Amino acid sequence: MFNVKKTLLAVFVGSSLMISGTTFSVASEISPMNVNPGSEAGTQGTGGVVNFIGEITDVSCDITPGSKSQTVDLGKWAASYFPDNKESTQTPFQIRVENCPESVSTVAVLFDGEKDAADGSLLAVTGGATGVGVKLYEEDRSSSIKIGSVSEAMNVTQSEDGGEATLTFYADYRADGQPISVGHANAVSNFVMVYN
Repeated sequence: MFNVKKTLLAVFVGSSLMISGTTFSVASEISPMNVNPGSEAGTQGTGGVVNFIGEITDVSCDITPGSKSQTVDLGKWAASYFPDNKESTQTPFQIRVENCPESVSTVAVLFDGEKDAADGSLLAVTGGATGVGVKLYEEDRSSSIKIGSVSEAMNVTQSEDGGEATLTFYADYRADGQPISVGHANAVSNFVMVYN
């Protein structure tokens, strides 16, 4: 009887150790202690704090339906035109806002989109053509607007029906210094309104 108890106790202890050993082995594989922070993150040192501040307001105008989504036709140009002429003829387009609250005195536009690989101030074209990008200009037709930057501010005219403003811009094709090849030369620019 004593031997049977002794044998059962030995089996129980041995089984417990095997189970505990297996558990420990698995746990050690998934434990954060097993991760080498230097293997991927590099050497870590002291850090600091980044504070983000801002405000959500109701200062906004309505963009007219015709301004929200529009197509500007820059025309068809021969590839042979660009070696002697860096830019095509400028084409005007407008963005109009209305129903501006009295707290809005000026409005501007931030143009964004994929940049031309050779000239980051231009919008990249798609469709097959290469060697050109789309260049944007202010209303004066000489001040360029770089992609990712804000245009000059326009004053908002207030009336009994609310404030309004019409911003006029120009666009054209500009050679980016790369070889010209034929094809469609389409570009897309997203824009957001900037109020002050």
